[in-house]
Amino acid sequence: MSNQALMEVELYTFASSSANFYLTPHEFDVDLDGNLYKSLALERNELALGAEAAKSALELKLPPDGDLVRHLLAASLTGEITSITLRIGRRDTWGDFWWISGTRWMGRVLGVEVADDVARIRCESAQVSLKRIGLRRLYSRNCSHVLYSAACGAPPIFSSAFVSNTSGRNVDLDGGVPAGLSGGLAGGWLQTPQGLRHMILADYGSGVELLYPVAIEAGTQVVLTVGCDHSTATCSGRFGNLDNFGGFPFIPIKNPFSTGVF
Repeated sequence: MSNQALMEVELYTFASSSANFYLTPHEFDVDLDGNLYKSLALERNELALGAEAAKSALELKLPPDGDLVRHLLAASLTGEITSITLRIGRRDTWGDFWWISGTRWMGRVLGVEVADDVARIRCESAQVSLKRIGLRRLYSRNCSHVLYSAACGAPPIFSSAFVSNTSGRNVDLDGGVPAGLSGGLAGGWLQTPQGLRHMILADYGSGVELLYPVAIEAGTQVVLTVGCDHSTATCSGRFGNLDNFGGFPFIPIKNPFSTGVF
């Protein structure tokens, strides 16, 4: 369908404290109220009809190499919250002028998963989160704090290195993983000079394995930041931060409702 024939479009706004993104799944950009909604191959799940639509979970599929995906991956490491709003834009019948006709869905991004050819973004409705009763922290044995966040309080452990070669998700480093970081980079990230952060799944002596493939030129200096498995052993041994541990490691293993109290 051509730009001139289409009278209604979907407009997505992703907003956080550090960046805003304006996207539309249609074949053309939409300039509205001073914001340019850029065309992107964006797909979503079907939402419920009527009053239940606003409560539905929203799942999006999009290319994995865009700025939004990189931002959300970095935000997942820092704990930064990104809100999302789905609005409907309509075109005037007498001219090429767009206006907002209503809001279809509002909520926040819960997480992003990246595969070889697609990224999936999971979102929760604002109505669902507002109706949730009580505190929202998880009751778990492992710590629920975001690493290096204000609640965590641990000082970042990092070092720089030079890239010697990249192959898919693997990044080899000149001289291997820096001393003191070997075995501790899983859950951390690799940061490029442009400020892009790539999550590290594991280190293997001569380099690191990332969450998704990257192309970094040989000779590029990157910063490697240590990760955490959110256990008491790592919190104490690696960071000396047990006073701020946010988990409940002594939750009873036996369930009294299935095994009895004694």
